[in-house]
Amino acid sequence: MKGVFCEHGPRYLTLSDSGPLTGVRLAVKDIFQLKGEKNTAGSPEWFNTHPPANKTALSLQQLLEAGSTFTGFTHLDELAYSMQGSNLHYGSADNPKLPGYFCGGSSMGSAAAVASGTADIGLGTDTGGSVRVPASYCGLFGIRTSHSLIPTDGVIGLAPCFDTVGWFSQTPSLLVDVGKILIPSQHLSTNKVTHLVICPEISQLADTPIQAAIQEFIPTLNNQFPICEIKHLPDIELLGELANVFRILQGRAIANTHGDWLRKYRPVFSKDIATRITMALSITDDEISWANEKRQQWCKLMETLLPDNSSVLLVPTTPTTAIKKGTDSESSKVQTNRQRLLGLTAIAGLWGAPQCHLPLFSIVENGINTGGKEIEKPSGFSLIMTPRSDFSLLALVEQLTKSLEGIAGSTQGAT
Repeated sequence: MKGVFCEHGPRYLTLSDSGPLTGVRLAVKDIFQLKGEKNTAGSPEWFNTHPPANKTALSLQQLLEAGSTFTGFTHLDELAYSMQGSNLHYGSADNPKLPGYFCGGSSMGSAAAVASGTADIGLGTDTGGSVRVPASYCGLFGIRTSHSLIPTDGVIGLAPCFDTVGWFSQTPSLLVDVGKILIPSQHLSTNKVTHLVICPEISQLADTPIQAAIQEFIPTLNNQFPICEIKHLPDIELLGELANVFRILQGRAIANTHGDWLRKYRPVFSKDIATRITMALSITDDEISWANEKRQQWCKLMETLLPDNSSVLLVPTTPTTAIKKGTDSESSKVQTNRQRLLGLTAIAGLWGAPQCHLPLFSIVENGINTGGKEIEKPSGFSLIMTPRSDFSLLALVEQLTKSLEGIAGSTQGAT
């Protein structure tokens, strides 16, 4: 499968024939180290300038010890610094749920493996949306965990202040099963979630068809929670600044993490990623001060939206459905979409909170852009909870999905 599985690394590896994940096939983003093997991190230059790992990444080790079967390393965007799902060197994974469209990135290979049925679990990372975006585009359940909850030991970092471990599956029950393995035992308790929070200003960041599809779910969701609250943001301007806040803080973290290697080897990247790296290496201290102040303001605002772990916030995961392959990564449309994506993914990312995508509806398009053919494009929505409420969030996702069975469907989109 072009753009999905890497040529290097084992294609079948199991450490245990017993355990809760016995027989479960695991596709692994080529950023998790496996003892004795090398990684590309999406870059052939990285592969050529780094030795084989002397230890397996902790999260990967835990999944293997639980009985899962390693089925291969999967491709990612270069250094995981993109949400499009393309790689100059290794190609672009085709979207199994929407042929001819991108999977989204950067965990594109892991998402494609699960969406195609080649794997049951796709192990990935999420810094700025690298699990959430592919989950939305490929119609998968996917979680970005709370920052620092699951150790990233043995995972090649992008921006450590935002890097998290995440995973995909076709079912919420398997998402929960993985959570039981990876989430530290002291955080495996669950609490009753009684408050559903909806913020109109956040919902309006998505295209109209996605907003409409979410709106159709709200009456049913109201029946699942004792309290459903509409909360308005007191600072709309701050919401509009989130993408730039995240861009600046992530960029400085990338410069601190990879700056020396980038300057020494000058690896070749696609034009859009090369542009972002140049930006990251030139961020000023004044920009960092501004961004840190804005981040603190946003965290305080989120604490008013979700004051404790009995509340959950419903948001669009992505502003649009998947992008058609062949779209120039430097086009104004793609760059605008990236800015819009960051505006949504930064909501949880800047707070360090867990976010899970539920692929409970699709958007039907029929018009010029689809050649006059009716196409169902995967979509859905996300739930966000307070930091370190991950297992409660997973349990809630499983519960809601069962309750909403038969309601999930399609919404007519714009032509």
